[in-house]
Amino acid sequence: MSLSFTYVQRERTLVFGAGSRQRLPEFVDQLGMRRIFLVADPNGEVLARSLVSQFADRVAVVWIDVRQHVPEDLAASARERATELHADGVITLGGGSATGLAKALALSHGIPIIALPTTYAGSEQTTIYGVTGNRHKQTGSNPVVLPRVSIYDAELTLDLPPSVTGASAFNALAHCVNGLYSTGANPVTTAISLEGVRAIRDSLPAVMASPRDIAARESLQFGAAMAGITLGDTSTGLHHKICHVLGGTFNLVHADAHSVVLPHSTDFNAAALPGEMKRLADVLGCQPRDVAASLWDLAKACGVPTSLAQLGLGRENLREVAARAAAEIKSNPRPATEEDLLVLLERAHAGTRPISA
Repeated sequence: MSLSFTYVQRERTLVFGAGSRQRLPEFVDQLGMRRIFLVADPNGEVLARSLVSQFADRVAVVWIDVRQHVPEDLAASARERATELHADGVITLGGGSATGLAKALALSHGIPIIALPTTYAGSEQTTIYGVTGNRHKQTGSNPVVLPRVSIYDAELTLDLPPSVTGASAFNALAHCVNGLYSTGANPVTTAISLEGVRAIRDSLPAVMASPRDIAARESLQFGAAMAGITLGDTSTGLHHKICHVLGGTFNLVHADAHSVVLPHSTDFNAAALPGEMKRLADVLGCQPRDVAASLWDLAKACGVPTSLAQLGLGRENLREVAARAAAEIKSNPRPATEEDLLVLLERAHAGTRPISA
């Protein structure tokens, strides 16, 4: 890897530790929030209200209409309400969907975000935003949507269902793996990516086996944060384009799509990435030829989805997914035609274990 590169350090604060949610008022004051737009997952409203109880007079609205992939009409409604209330800051409690809506508000109103993530997608560490309409997920990047403060309190994740925990962690793992070769990759992002892979590999099986293991959940949160930084500092590629089509066009759960597609997108690119596969193999504890299979094995061991059929996608839809994804891919380590992607998707649909090269 060339040592001629540029790395941009983003303006953000990461706070880790069980109980760290108690520092929320400190950062509200620091950012001068007086008219807060509080976004929470529907099942997190009670917790959200308790978190802001010390400064409830500053909370202009508690918004619990949160949907995956941030539909255009939802973003428009939230933005209209933020304008009416003269919102000057957003606090978000929840997963990637809650963070995604907060980003839509930050983009339109230029207001800061404080994020308290309860899943492992890592989107709170990226400048990437997305809004979905007409069966298409439109994404972009803007520094204004990057949360100024992210508070990682593992106690907020203890009741996360295993099915969400595992798939969400694979979403983060995909960011790390793809960050090794995406446009913008450099020695700094590579080090962050590999540390993220290591943390997720070490902690995810432990969390799935013992969901209330705080230490393991803290390690998994760290891995997710590293994954988000990786994605935010590099770019999306073939893997993410496929997952965006699966979510934006067919409304598949974003995290589930990642857990299914990751082994197969990695397998597709492996031959063109010998150095990257060697680095991943060293972290995963396998041979370079077995990286894709090792990712599939981890998914199986953790009980996350491994086939598109399992997610309810019909085989007759694979051609459309391949065509839409191929049209959006700007760069990839090897050529990726519609026919290439159709083969990849057929394997992902069947859920077959990648075969060692």
